[in-house]
Amino acid sequence: MRFVNLAPVGAEIAEMETLYGKFDIGSDGLPTPAWVGRNLKKFRPSQMLQHAFMPEVYVSRILVNRRMVGALYQVYQEIDARWTLETRTAYGLNQFVKGYCFGDGDHPSLFWYGGAWRLSPQVGGEALSEVIKVFTRHGFTHCGSADKKRLRDFEFW
Repeated sequence: MRFVNLAPVGAEIAEMETLYGKFDIGSDGLPTPAWVGRNLKKFRPSQMLQHAFMPEVYVSRILVNRRMVGALYQVYQEIDARWTLETRTAYGLNQFVKGYCFGDGDHPSLFWYGGAWRLSPQVGGEALSEVIKVFTRHGFTHCGSADKKRLRDFEFW
């Protein structure tokens, strides 16, 4: 089904659909390959990111929304320039947790569109404060300022 409307379960639904469009849903309940091809792109960080929950796995490409690829690349360029590899590893800045995740959660979010990013639970303290500044400088909204449960989530509005 092309251009499916989301149920109005929150105030941000209309804004998400305006910015990111409507979904094309296949008979399996997932976005169609055509929708994925039009809206998502593989982000390639400057170094492979360690999966936060599977430490032996390193991720070299991550599906994210096309709109935020450039901004996310700039964020990681700045992180790489600011902290050494050892420091990034110690703070968890070299870890991947969550990007595009259709259907995740109890209501639609920008993760469904690939327009959000989550940092590792290991990132905290001064490092988190500084990384928040980096993300917001490149156009991301820090979700933790409004919802303390989402302290490490960033959305690209």
